[in-house]
Amino acid sequence: MGEANLSEISARGWIAQLPEEDRERILGRFLHRSADRGIVLYRVGDEPDGLYYLASGCIRMDTVQSDHGPTMLSHFHAGAWLGEVELFSGMPRLTTLTVLRPSTYLFLPVPTLESLAKERPEIWRALGHLAAEHVALAVAGLDDLTIRASDARLAAILLRLCGARVPTDPAGEATELDVTQNELAQMTNLSRSMVGDLLTEFERKGILDRRYGKLVVRDLPAMQGMLTDGRTDTAT
Repeated sequence: MGEANLSEISARGWIAQLPEEDRERILGRFLHRSADRGIVLYRVGDEPDGLYYLASGCIRMDTVQSDHGPTMLSHFHAGAWLGEVELFSGMPRLTTLTVLRPSTYLFLPVPTLESLAKERPEIWRALGHLAAEHVALAVAGLDDLTIRASDARLAAILLRLCGARVPTDPAGEATELDVTQNELAQMTNLSRSMVGDLLTEFERKGILDRRYGKLVVRDLPAMQGMLTDGRTDTAT
């Protein structure tokens, strides 16, 4: 990852709030890593190990909060920062991150972050901004499940997976999704057959294309336009 990439990273998001000198110091301490599909970066219950920045690829986030097994929460794409929430409290990881596509990422270990923040306490405040963005994304996810119209609810979930659900989405953005019909049914609380019917209708309208184990979203604005009406329509 060249200097141009690091300059681009430092110009966006939480790190852009810091003075240039501090940004350079932080980015200079990140470790450059890569991971193949299926690699788990961390699991629910692990001790927090550090902060992650996804430079390329795609990462899936799951949680386990019931006896029903893991539940997929979202996808994260190039440009996403991950892993900051538990760093504030030292509590175990709340989610599992799994690589969906070969990925490159930057990693800042906890001891290095704490050393930097000891010299520059404002780093914690800037990271708090990132945590707030992720809280907003989580609240939007809960809100999505209150959408009455099934097509709008599915559209909201697909927008979240694309990283286009909220204006300041910290998940990065992509339009090719590695997601199955079963996973979408779980995330939307709809039957698998209903999700299949809705995807067929979306495809007929040119909103997306279906491939084996994948979806390619063609019209993000069309899905965003479904959300307003979806809160008042009768559930289908």
